[in-house]
Amino acid sequence: MQLTQAQVDDYRRSGYLYFPGLLAAPEVAALRAVVPALMARGGPEIKRDGPEGQARLVYAPHTYSAPYATLSRLPRVLGAVRSLLGEDAYVYQSRINLKLPFAGDAWSWHQDFSTWHRRDGMPRPHAVMTAVFLDDCTVANGPLLVIPESHSEDIATILGREEDVQGYKVQRVGTRVIADLADRTGIVDLCGPAGSVAFIHPTLMHGSAPNMTPWSRSIFYLNYNAVSNRTVQSERPWFMNSPDTTPLTEVGDGDLLAQAPAAA
Repeated sequence: MQLTQAQVDDYRRSGYLYFPGLLAAPEVAALRAVVPALMARGGPEIKRDGPEGQARLVYAPHTYSAPYATLSRLPRVLGAVRSLLGEDAYVYQSRINLKLPFAGDAWSWHQDFSTWHRRDGMPRPHAVMTAVFLDDCTVANGPLLVIPESHSEDIATILGREEDVQGYKVQRVGTRVIADLADRTGIVDLCGPAGSVAFIHPTLMHGSAPNMTPWSRSIFYLNYNAVSNRTVQSERPWFMNSPDTTPLTEVGDGDLLAQAPAAA
């Protein structure tokens, strides 16, 4: 998918683009079908509530799961990322954030680039965070919230405070700053059906409330980085800062559909 110039301009102005239902239901089914096996993995790339606890985060599934590898190279996704970056990209990091029924925690207001810059040496926020909805996201089950036009590198690097949330370091921002930003442009809840996709600037302020419903609200995050913007440090492990910076090539637009589970 090649974005129009108007769409690229809108992303640069607001800090995000949102496409409800970009993936078809069978494509979402292919992604969801392998989630139980991914959650059962025993490596450090799976973050749990304790050694034998429930999986909360599944890192780097694009490196060991065929459907997620295919998704990362799907023209509708990778093509849009290339349009936004103006160059080739690689997957710097990916993860499934599992907001399970009655168990999904809140993620306070934060942005991502500060951590990427300080811990992995990403030179500039010349990257795109891509959020792929694996479940329907509603106002009830803790949708992703964004503050339009809040993608400021100054705020990202000066006012942030790193804290540990579910074993994942996030760069939080004080409530006064968030209130000021929200007063200017409001807060948007990205609700929509499974298969919706949002492309988000890495310094845009975002967060989510806890999931208090009986319905899962999981999102797969594909964090693409421009090849010219490769990270220069290796503090974090492979599943958080990919050593493979080979430019991605597109697969066929129907390749993910071909991996959908057969109907019963």
